[in-house]
Amino acid sequence: MIDRSFIEKIEEMTEPKVIETDHGAFSDKQLHRIEDRLIDTTKLSSLSGLATMIKQEMNDFNIPLFVRVSSPEKVDVLGAVRYDMQREMPYTAIAKFIGFDYDRYMSIENMIICLKSRFAPTEDRDYLVQLLGNITDQQSVQTKDDGITQSATIKSGIQLVGEQRIKPIVSLKPYRTFLEVEQPESDFLIRLKDGSAALFEADGGAWEREAVKNVADKLRELLEDVPNVHIIE
Repeated sequence: MIDRSFIEKIEEMTEPKVIETDHGAFSDKQLHRIEDRLIDTTKLSSLSGLATMIKQEMNDFNIPLFVRVSSPEKVDVLGAVRYDMQREMPYTAIAKFIGFDYDRYMSIENMIICLKSRFAPTEDRDYLVQLLGNITDQQSVQTKDDGITQSATIKSGIQLVGEQRIKPIVSLKPYRTFLEVEQPESDFLIRLKDGSAALFEADGGAWEREAVKNVADKLRELLEDVPNVHIIE
């Protein structure tokens, strides 16, 4: 049987030895830092839920906390830099909404459904729903295009109902960010073709900056009484 003193002797022989020299201290074995594990990121789907978590647990992390609006649909919370030069990211919030397929033609009926369910109410949204509703109530529609605007001639059987000028550009508010903030309004080009319709974005992506600002402003409101929290756009 191996006695305890023998085991202790082996452990002593295998321990790192520090050697002092005129050029400094050296170890006879390579050492590796044991890293502290970063906390897993909690995923949330609302700004109010994110604010609640920050208020309840912020003292558990390296402060200050930095709340970064990474995009219209994503917010990341970062802790201060740790001793090992890493940052914790305790929370992230990702907006949940049903997107819309731009630049793609779809049936008139599907377009009406999408306008009612995936866009916030606006005057132009109601205009489009009414326009497209008139088309679906008829048997056929013919369009004219002069390169700037379109017009639709709607027929019911052999009866000519009339020609209606279509707005070339409409202002709409699709759901594209957290539902707790005002959805940014932007311009779209509406096109009709062969009994189908499509929307094309026409604002060059300017809506994204507005959406980020709206999210940041909402977070400032929710966290205005919380110290050591910085909102970054």
